[in-house]
Amino acid sequence: MRYVLVLQFHESYFASYGDLVKFEERLRACMPRTCEVDGHDVGSGTTNFFVFTNAPLAAHKSFRKYLGTNAVERKVRVAYREVDGEAYTNLSLIHI
Repeated sequence: MRYVLVLQFHESYFASYGDLVKFEERLRACMPRTCEVDGHDVGSGTTNFFVFTNAPLAAHKSFRKYLGTNAVERKVRVAYREVDGEAYTNLSLIHI
């Protein structure tokens, strides 16, 4: 896959580790089959989920449909980069 999409929440967004795991499972379920959710990491005050894809805008659109609410959307940062790249493109402000 060519890109990695990163969904970043404040570390306190998930009340428990169980809530984090449930979110990750739902994330896997909502993503197109062409995407691979590659887990998460927690640190530096954030929780990040990683999605490998060839179509980051389509993955972002699927994620936004899954959220279904602007209240949650304001609490997440979404960006992507090429797998071997360093520069991220911010999608948090893009409404598809």
